[in-house]
Amino acid sequence: MSIQADSLLLETRHTLHKWLSLSTGVIILFFSFLNVVILKQTTIGLTEAFFGLLNLYFFYSAHQGKIKKWHGYMLITSLTVTIFYVFYSADLRAGSVYWLIILPPLYCLLAGPKLGLVYTILLSLPAISFLFIKSDIESYIPHRSVLNFSLAYFLSFAICYLYETQYTKSSQILHRMAFEDPLTGVKNRHALKLFFDDFNQEAMDPFQEKYEPEVTRLLMIDIDHFKSVNDEFGHEVGDSVLVEMAELLQSYTENHHVYRIGGEEFLIIQNSTSTQAYEFAESIRKRIENNIFRTHQNNIKVTVSIGIAELKRGQTFREFLRVADKNLYSAKNKGRNLVHYSSISLTEAV
Repeated sequence: MSIQADSLLLETRHTLHKWLSLSTGVIILFFSFLNVVILKQTTIGLTEAFFGLLNLYFFYSAHQGKIKKWHGYMLITSLTVTIFYVFYSADLRAGSVYWLIILPPLYCLLAGPKLGLVYTILLSLPAISFLFIKSDIESYIPHRSVLNFSLAYFLSFAICYLYETQYTKSSQILHRMAFEDPLTGVKNRHALKLFFDDFNQEAMDPFQEKYEPEVTRLLMIDIDHFKSVNDEFGHEVGDSVLVEMAELLQSYTENHHVYRIGGEEFLIIQNSTSTQAYEFAESIRKRIENNIFRTHQNNIKVTVSIGIAELKRGQTFREFLRVADKNLYSAKNKGRNLVHYSSISLTEAV
């Protein structure tokens, strides 16, 4: 799964964690009050009060945007211990066994399908044992209780598992449609805009370090005279050249920050010094110049012009493109098949 898709799934689980903490905290505290004040079951009530307040703490942390990894595990533990302790301690006729049915879906949603299945199986062993022991022995009631509980218990997990896996697949498909170029498979202009939004959001983080060891620079890469390739060999061959170009750029980068932002324009994001960025761009230019694109029994050679622009904090997407285009077209105006980098201000780029 891509980084953006993973982030979306994580955000969904954080939202579930937040509101589940609030709702379960309130419900557990209600039963705590009921057990202590009305039913006089002090031990159960105090246990519920502890975990109810703990869940409200998790809600407060989530509301403040301070969810930590252990919060999720503790929320699962809190719900499991509370429900299982009440089931073990209370009379079976009170219906506390019904609460066990909601645990498998929560495991699946909070911990993921694989880890959720492990939790579901582990809890089923003591749950089934206690249910068998606590049931009346007449008319095969223990066996019937265990059978009905087991079917409902694992079916609730199966339904959630199918939904979760389908949701993940759908998210991946939608992500590819939204953020990947359908021809080359690299990221598209929408993904680049998302990168800019995240980049500037990090700049507003008050806890961010003031000094950065490297500067984010972007390489704008344009294939020289690409129209002549389409005119001479056809658009199908031209598309094949674009696909192979994207594969070449991806193989030459250490990360996946390769974007197609126009017909024959690509962009690479790199954290580096100005010298490193220039040398990296020059090595890409030379490799493409020496590469033979073998498509449809045609051996094609192309060159690229590369403009380098420094990405500044607070810079908008349009402002950056003006600067990058200025550097790119400077490279083309100087004869193409070269790298151009200069520190151009936004006023100069307008």
